[in-house]
Amino acid sequence: MAIGILGIGVTGIIAMQKMTVVSNQHAKNLGIATHIAESWLDMLATDAVMWNHPSPTNATPDIGQTTWLQSVKLNANTANDWFLPAYSTVLAFGPAFDPLGNPVDPAGPPTTVAFCSHLRLSWLYQPTVSGNGLIRAEVRVFWLRDGQRFAQDMCSGAQITNVGGATRIFHFVQKITAIRENTL
Repeated sequence: MAIGILGIGVTGIIAMQKMTVVSNQHAKNLGIATHIAESWLDMLATDAVMWNHPSPTNATPDIGQTTWLQSVKLNANTANDWFLPAYSTVLAFGPAFDPLGNPVDPAGPPTTVAFCSHLRLSWLYQPTVSGNGLIRAEVRVFWLRDGQRFAQDMCSGAQITNVGGATRIFHFVQKITAIRENTL
């Protein structure tokens, strides 16, 4: 009888241990995805340093000199969709990340990709001669449920429309900020 009770108790402990391992893995992935999203926000803010015209002394807009912000739609009334940001070889930063949250070069050697990211940029205020342009920047980081890894091509532009509504397949972290035109 004592062995039967012990067996039932051990079975419960083993079941709890499995749930603990799964919960810890999810918490780890959530933390890494949050860090990736915040890194993207920092990279976009840094990208804005190159965006400093038009101004009273130079009326030519130079948002085209930025790495990622140049993807903002020129017409404020145009629908803004998620897009796959380009990988920057200069900054060694792009849309794909390994299981530890390190950026992965999509053109490099085959690597296991665990996290992917998409951006959505839209105007809050169109730039004027006074230099007050403001862009809403949204970052979406996603990863497969149940600790799966996807192929490197999963972080391709062809998959963007399939990701948003696939909440049964992916976990998501989304961060939003405003990026202001550099007025210096």
